[in-house]
Amino acid sequence: MKIKESVKNIYYKRSFRLIAGVLVVTVFVTMVLQSATLVAISRSVDKSDAAVNYLAENTEYVNKSRPERIMDYLQTLGSKETLADHYQLASTQIAREEYGAALQSIEKCLSLYNNEGSDIYVDLLMKQGCLQVMLGQYDSALKNLDLALAQAPAMADIYLVKAQIYAEQQNMGGLARSLTAYLQLVPDDSSIRSLLAQAQFTQGDYDAAALQYAEIMERNPDAQTAYLLGLNAVQKSDFAAGEEQLTRAIALDDSFDGIYYYRGVCYMSLGDYSAAIEDLTVSIEKEDMQQASFYTRGVCRLMDNDYEKGLADVQFAAAGNQDEEVTKQAKLLLAELKAAETEAVRAEEAVQKLEIEAPAAVLPQETEPEVN
Repeated sequence: MKIKESVKNIYYKRSFRLIAGVLVVTVFVTMVLQSATLVAISRSVDKSDAAVNYLAENTEYVNKSRPERIMDYLQTLGSKETLADHYQLASTQIAREEYGAALQSIEKCLSLYNNEGSDIYVDLLMKQGCLQVMLGQYDSALKNLDLALAQAPAMADIYLVKAQIYAEQQNMGGLARSLTAYLQLVPDDSSIRSLLAQAQFTQGDYDAAALQYAEIMERNPDAQTAYLLGLNAVQKSDFAAGEEQLTRAIALDDSFDGIYYYRGVCYMSLGDYSAAIEDLTVSIEKEDMQQASFYTRGVCRLMDNDYEKGLADVQFAAAGNQDEEVTKQAKLLLAELKAAETEAVRAEEAVQKLEIEAPAAVLPQETEPEVN
């Protein structure tokens, strides 16, 4: 019997056809449903990603098991007439990060909404706003988030999503207001309090930022907060407080950018040039803010009467290109030192000349000789 006929006879056996049918279903499930029920969205560890976090946490479909997601997906294949139908479809679209399609589904839900309850209405507004954030439609998102806020003024997540929008727009005032409102509802959230302090720091409101950092240190002291509190003190020219906080941070973790440089600046401003030179040397060895560290160490050495080494440091800084302002200041200082040196030489030469040349005699005014 030919091979082809043998295969044909086997295929027409009922048991083989049953197995073949099962294989077709398996292929459909693995190749079609697997991609259709994929959960691409995930919660971010960064709380500033508030929109995606809300979608990930408040979309029930995302947190279901694969069999449950398959059942939900199969239900979306039929006709969609009710709010629940479109909401379920939106859930699968959010899970696959199909934000444009999900937004259309949520907007359809809102058009079908008929007083099903305040909770579902707020959730729809929040999802609409979050999806608009993901699509960069910030102005529309803010309007919908304000509608949600009017319905649920104690819902802290709304303020976080608004804060994300203001951060994207670089609106530091709006960002600070939103984070402040959030912290009134969730005062123990140190990570958000740190974001608020950074926003206030960026605005130049150093006193307000210092209050936030102090609050964090009281609730949950850590190296990063001590470091930021130290930088804030430096900006306020409170160098004693800056040195104290930076020393506390260094004891816990000295890996923060510029930490030895800034403590060196504090020591210099407090007149402790030896301690400043030590910290600035560490900063140079770590290749951290090198140009600024060379310049500042040079200034400290000059103030400590180590003219030769101080001049060498300033010259090195003047030749650098990491920071235009440092280069400018170093060159300006060199010019001033040169001018002072020239003036000193002239003064010394004048003194030497006075020492060598005897002063001219002061003669009395000529008078007519007396005639006897």
